[in-house]
Amino acid sequence: MAAFYRKDPMPRQEPPDNLSLDNPLWQYVLTLWRHDGFAYQCLEAQNQGLAVTPLLVALFCAARRRQAPQTEPEGIHQWRTDVTADLRALRMNLPRGNDTTAPLRDTVKQAELKAEQVELAWWWQRLVDDGSVTQSGLSRTALARHNLGSLLPGLDPATAASLVELWGEIKEANGEPS
Repeated sequence: MAAFYRKDPMPRQEPPDNLSLDNPLWQYVLTLWRHDGFAYQCLEAQNQGLAVTPLLVALFCAARRRQAPQTEPEGIHQWRTDVTADLRALRMNLPRGNDTTAPLRDTVKQAELKAEQVELAWWWQRLVDDGSVTQSGLSRTALARHNLGSLLPGLDPATAASLVELWGEIKEANGEPS
């Protein structure tokens, strides 16, 4: 527990208290997550040190023929660092397959998911409020590549290509236009 205690916590911007946790972005992410391989691809990006929520926002915007914002909402990076990443680190330190710690690991995993849901709600509010998210004439696939490159410049090109390909397959399976 001492690893997560901060003697002099840095002041941080808290998430707005009026966020809508169950919103179209969240529902879209749940749809993507149900498809084989998508969660794995996202975790691969996460293992490269990249944040998954901007990746999901990039694809959501592309599906709606929109350019994603070029920057994250203010305060979200610190939330991810101070809350989401700490929960992930705690979960990763708990042993898998241990009957004694399994309930605790599951609880921490659910808390991590809720922290990511807060991030996505924060993003959703930005997408609703932000007039800079513009309609694009690019195809959804080209826009997905563009959005991923803008929001995640460190994303490995092979991982980006795999994500866009899998995303296209998911959209096709759901009857969405390409």
